[in-house]
Amino acid sequence: MSAIYFRTDGNEEIATGHIMRCLSIARACAAVHVKVCFLVADETSTSALQERFACPSEFAVRCLHSDYRRPETELPALHDILESSDLLFLDSYFVTKSYLQKLRTLCKVAYLDDMLAFDYPVNMIINYDIMEAPACYRKAARKLIGAAYTPLRAQFQNVSYCVRPDVQNILLSTGGTDSYNIAGKLLCRIFAEDTGLTSCHYHVVTSRFNTHFQDLQELSRTYPVIHIHENIQDMASFMCGCDLAVSAGGTTLYELCAIGVPTVSFSMADNQLQAVRTMSMQKIVPYAGDVRFTCDNTINAVSSFLDDYSRSYDKRRKSSQYMRAFVDGNGAARIAKALIIYKAL
Repeated sequence: MSAIYFRTDGNEEIATGHIMRCLSIARACAAVHVKVCFLVADETSTSALQERFACPSEFAVRCLHSDYRRPETELPALHDILESSDLLFLDSYFVTKSYLQKLRTLCKVAYLDDMLAFDYPVNMIINYDIMEAPACYRKAARKLIGAAYTPLRAQFQNVSYCVRPDVQNILLSTGGTDSYNIAGKLLCRIFAEDTGLTSCHYHVVTSRFNTHFQDLQELSRTYPVIHIHENIQDMASFMCGCDLAVSAGGTTLYELCAIGVPTVSFSMADNQLQAVRTMSMQKIVPYAGDVRFTCDNTINAVSSFLDDYSRSYDKRRKSSQYMRAFVDGNGAARIAKALIIYKAL
């Protein structure tokens, strides 16, 4: 029986968002009884993926025992696994032209892009960070472009969110690794300034890959209003309980849009720039800056946003409306449908 294979990884270097968006699409495929299997480079990625499963046996996972930085090392294993009737869905920043060209001789290939690195020699390209297909996407026969194809989990569909009169809970999503310690630096800034924001509860969403996890735990012991969260299963409900949010560019930012939590964004990697700039230009989510180059200024801008929006119910209400109009939460189902149709051609 042919299948749709999802090739992705997750570890200390690779954000968990790659796994989450592949899982969202895989579940949409499985919902209409399509066979799904995950392919990962190593045991670290196997563990990171299985931690996100709804149940231990949700999907089959095959380890390629390869180097995720050098995708050509996995071609022999893929040659033994893939059949011409299969479709391979790729979500990796380490792909090369040569690697993709060789894969296309094995089966149909779809690639989820947010880097615009080159003209990918694949059958289908997906990019939900941009508004229209760029000139570099010439080789793909099928293009899924724009926020309508944001692959969010099913829990983000048709969620009811209320903008409350007062700000009491603030969400901080600064990436699974947060190598720049943005959460810690921002919290230290807020409590050092001793403004009205110190009475709010801060919910830091992180992962076991966070290199500053111990520092965050120490902050939470010093300030009981700081709460550290890992492996939240019902993120949509969790977000609904928050009045403001700070988020790096990426999947979480789109999730916040689908819920409608007024948010300020920042970037910490090249692949986040397109999303945060698009949302800023469309006046959907304000952008504070890139922490790699202007860390202190970015943190100052985030702090100013939180202070400003916490004082204005009207700004929060309008922001929430714009965000929900931008992302409707049905992107994974749209991608799954397109994959299934293209696979059958």
